[in-house]
Amino acid sequence: MADNIVIYLIGYPGTGKLTIAKEICKRRPDVKLVDNHLINNPILSVIEQDGRTPLPQRVWDNVGQVWTAVLDTMVTVSPKHFSFVLTNVLLEKNKDDHSHFKRIQKMAAERNAVFVPVLLTCAVEELARRIVSPERRERMKDINAETPARLAQRSPLIPIDHENCIDLDVTDLAPDAAADIILKKASSIKAG
Repeated sequence: MADNIVIYLIGYPGTGKLTIAKEICKRRPDVKLVDNHLINNPILSVIEQDGRTPLPQRVWDNVGQVWTAVLDTMVTVSPKHFSFVLTNVLLEKNKDDHSHFKRIQKMAAERNAVFVPVLLTCAVEELARRIVSPERRERMKDINAETPARLAQRSPLIPIDHENCIDLDVTDLAPDAAADIILKKASSIKAG
């Protein structure tokens, strides 16, 4: 894989975005991880939250300010040879999610980076099993077993019309195998 690539892992809670991102970073230590909870947790750590109760909009507005600072730093300060793997839940029916996707795509363009969005899908039953893990609670993540079914009923993941998009079903795919597939595809894309 070349330098200056932005891999963007998008999937429902419990899909394994962070786990796959960590596998990518193990294989490519030059790739910097920007997990959505790296962004969320400075805000989530100073409020009362239980991983089940929906949070007020002001929380997400403040998280957006953290995203703004991180994206600006990635464009204006991070060395141009850095590559990144980012993670997020982005839903089709949420207009803010569409805007956020465009912000990430714009950041990649401003870095002159190869942009590789990855839609991670997983069976709802498997998501419900994964989401309740104790590790998720420790990272201030949603642990409500009903969340995957609720989200899937409310909205599919954001549709991505991008030539480099990878659709990957990880229901029965180990995180290391998913990382290998993503890195192989990213390596085949030419900058330009």
